[in-house]
Amino acid sequence: MKDPFTIHFGPLSVGIVSLFPPFIEYLKRFFTGYESDRSPDFILTISSSKELPPPLVSFQQEWVPLALSGNHFEIGRRLILGTLQLQQRAIEITVHEDFFNQPILDIFQVFQVFLYRMYHTLCLHQGINSCFIHGCGVVKGGVGYLFIGPHQSGKTTIGELSGCPVLHDDQILITLDEGRLFIDSPPLSARIRSHPEKPVPLQRVFLIVQDKEVSIRAVVPSQALARLYSEIVSPLTLDSANLAEAGKRKGQFCFELLRSVSILELHFDKDGRFWKLLNSEQVT
Repeated sequence: MKDPFTIHFGPLSVGIVSLFPPFIEYLKRFFTGYESDRSPDFILTISSSKELPPPLVSFQQEWVPLALSGNHFEIGRRLILGTLQLQQRAIEITVHEDFFNQPILDIFQVFQVFLYRMYHTLCLHQGINSCFIHGCGVVKGGVGYLFIGPHQSGKTTIGELSGCPVLHDDQILITLDEGRLFIDSPPLSARIRSHPEKPVPLQRVFLIVQDKEVSIRAVVPSQALARLYSEIVSPLTLDSANLAEAGKRKGQFCFELLRSVSILELHFDKDGRFWKLLNSEQVT
């Protein structure tokens, strides 16, 4: 088996191995900018198989979010078959050899579902308290500002207007470490993304609202909690189909966010004037 190429994945480093060269070529492009020279914490081995149904055939069948049998798992209808060997710090998956050669968005979404679940699985195994959230992370003055909002709410606009390094304009990793919050850029597709040398301390969280008038407003805890819960990706894993347990961990993470960082509502314009207000942090 060839040596793995290793990527940063938040607080983890994951080595990726495959004997099928097209997979490695695709994944090296996909993970460009996230290469790591650290020894990998876990190894992901990706094998190819012609015996699995072609991806387009699988999509025509009933969708399976996750099926489990011992330490084996299945995503889709035999789109991804996998084996967990967490004590050996290894995950193996098998996909059709055309898996990464399909010009359809759904294939990327399936692979992203796997990456979400893999990350949450590894974090849970390692005792790392971390989640994905729909947000744009901006680094200003050595600290991180996180702007949270649903699809097409203006996250990319905020990043473009900042004039500062943007970690990721759609997905951010938040990690709670010894009472402090840090944000990082996940190795997922984005219009804007950059990987910092190390996780960035989180200074403020803003719930964003496009508006003609620029203002920063206080948010009552119940509203902040509801907004956070709706934008955090449920921490589903590869070894459990228990949605209620994942929802409970998600709720606990929301409460820890509320206790650990200031959460404000930002009404912003498309001219970038809100950045001046952020510097003064005048809350109405």
